[in-house]
Amino acid sequence: MLAWCCVTFANDAGAVAHRPSAPRVAEGNLVHVPPSATPVRIPLHLARDNAEIDRLWVQRVMVDEVWLEHGTWRSPKQSFFRPEEDIPSFPTGFAFELPRGVEDVDLMISTQAPVNVRPTSQTASGVAELQQRGGALAGANYASLAVLAFMALSLFAAVRDRIYLALLALSASAFAWFVASNGHLYGWTGVRWFALWGAQGVWALQLLHCAAATWLAQRYAELELASPRLDRVGNVLRYVALGLAAIALLRLDALAWPMAWGAALVGGATLVFTIATAIVAVRNRVWNSLSVLTVVLLVAGAFALRAFAPFGIHGFWVRYGPQLALTICVLLVAVGMIGRIAHVRDERDRERLARGDSERRLEREAARVELVQQLQRRLRELPAGDLEWAAFRSVFERLLPLLRLESAALVAYGFHGFDLLLAEPISSKPHYTDLLAARMGMMKGLARTQAPVQLQLGNGESVHLLHGVVPLPIRAPAWGVLLLQRSDGSSFTDEELALASDFGRLAVQHADEAAAALSLRRSAELDALTGTFNRRTIDLWLSRCFSDAHREEQLLSVLFVDIDHFKSINDTHGHAAGDAVLRQVSEVLRKELQPTDLLGRYGGEEFVIVLPGRNGDDARQLGERIRSAIELVRLDYEGKPIRITVSVGVATRLPRESEPAAAVARADQALYAAKRGGRNRVNVAPAVFS
Repeated sequence: MLAWCCVTFANDAGAVAHRPSAPRVAEGNLVHVPPSATPVRIPLHLARDNAEIDRLWVQRVMVDEVWLEHGTWRSPKQSFFRPEEDIPSFPTGFAFELPRGVEDVDLMISTQAPVNVRPTSQTASGVAELQQRGGALAGANYASLAVLAFMALSLFAAVRDRIYLALLALSASAFAWFVASNGHLYGWTGVRWFALWGAQGVWALQLLHCAAATWLAQRYAELELASPRLDRVGNVLRYVALGLAAIALLRLDALAWPMAWGAALVGGATLVFTIATAIVAVRNRVWNSLSVLTVVLLVAGAFALRAFAPFGIHGFWVRYGPQLALTICVLLVAVGMIGRIAHVRDERDRERLARGDSERRLEREAARVELVQQLQRRLRELPAGDLEWAAFRSVFERLLPLLRLESAALVAYGFHGFDLLLAEPISSKPHYTDLLAARMGMMKGLARTQAPVQLQLGNGESVHLLHGVVPLPIRAPAWGVLLLQRSDGSSFTDEELALASDFGRLAVQHADEAAAALSLRRSAELDALTGTFNRRTIDLWLSRCFSDAHREEQLLSVLFVDIDHFKSINDTHGHAAGDAVLRQVSEVLRKELQPTDLLGRYGGEEFVIVLPGRNGDDARQLGERIRSAIELVRLDYEGKPIRITVSVGVATRLPRESEPAAAVARADQALYAAKRGGRNRVNVAPAVFS
């Protein structure tokens, strides 16, 4: 990640101070060649102390053309951007055959970019060795960077983390920069057109590499959160690098020198930014950050050697070491990024688990709300005995899918006066019956603990499977539990048992509330002493029955039943005895009535019976049965017998009547006629009042 700065300073800044000053430059000395519209002549003196030395070797730099001259002799021209067809695949320098016996030649260079050259004389075998060593190292670098780029692309496709996209940009830009700065790009078929941009094309690739390195550093250290100010600096640096790269591609010859310095300055700034970012990552304990910082600093040492090349430090590894070091750096960063996958996977697993937990909570909360709404709606009109079944049926409808249950059961004793065994599905009820046959005492004890448990339960014929036992908050001495079972016998989590306990609590709570509401409603509708409808309720039913009978043209009869000598009973035996008489009479009346008949206490000792669908004769016969049944009652109160008789008045709705007032008045008159006629008798209104 450091190549941009040191290489540029080595090629430009350091070499500027070493311009040739002697008429003849001895081979092996560094020569700086500035940009020039005309070829630059460099007089060379060759030390040909070996007869086999017949080549002049010049390292491959960004020159438009380079050749040798000696008098009228001129070597073939070679070019960095237009390589010959017969050169090696990865050439590392320019090799020229020397005339025999010549020790002084002129090196001619045409370039639009500042370059440094260090010409040396070599044997043919020495040139081949240099080409082979440099080409092998360059090929290894290219292959490594290409593999790293494809690996980064694969990682991004698999993980979808943009840091791997930044790693791809870094690897690909390093590859493109290396093949261009080494001159190998221009010999490849299909991309030779890139030579049109010359040195500025190389600088554009260098600047793109700076932008990629900055982006990767920002993503790796998570600067947006860790250091917003440094992140903004990185954004500016990245945009400047991209902007200069775009300007370089305009191919403006006048900007060649400023562009070289611009690339160097951006490279230096990127170097400083990268080191600062690595330090921030170490401080924030970003995964693998310390090793990354160490590698960056170690690579900086390799580039520092290249930076001192103009001062006499040179050699094969000085020239190619920075590229190799940068490749190794990218490789180590990639290895770190591969290790980051586990970190990213753990984070995503945690996110997925958190999201799944949140979804489960939302699903269960929605089920809880639906359960509450259904309990309120379903239990509102149910009679006692059905409330409990309906409440826990609603619970099972939701618990079975939520907890992936195979079956569930309610076991309750004394719950609102009922003993219950409710199983879902119904086909599992025999299983729970057998399961509980010898375990009722244990279940009662578990219900008292009010703590959900899990037990291995089974009978002699079935496999012992794990069951969840959830106590219900039923008021003692009553008790109840929920039994939960999965098909695979797997255990329940504490959260699942808590959910079942909460649903069971809601069912008990709403069943209690519905039972209390039913009791309150009954107390408002019924007479507390006899359990029959009170005056207000029976009046409402009278009005409703007369309206329905008039609309549907149905028969309807009304009976008034009055206890004979009731005041005398109270005076003789006391009001408690009178209450006992009222209860006894109401019990006899209920036994004689059909389910569709209505009974209410109309006054102190007076009862009203409404008979939908019955004519006067049926009503009279019922009155006789009632009178006879009550006459046979023998009530002993505190050892004293009390004789009970009743008088009955009967009236039938006339076809024109839609209100009960007239018929009730006729029945009342018939009753008083029976009283006047001697009591203990039945009178029908039309027969008395024709």
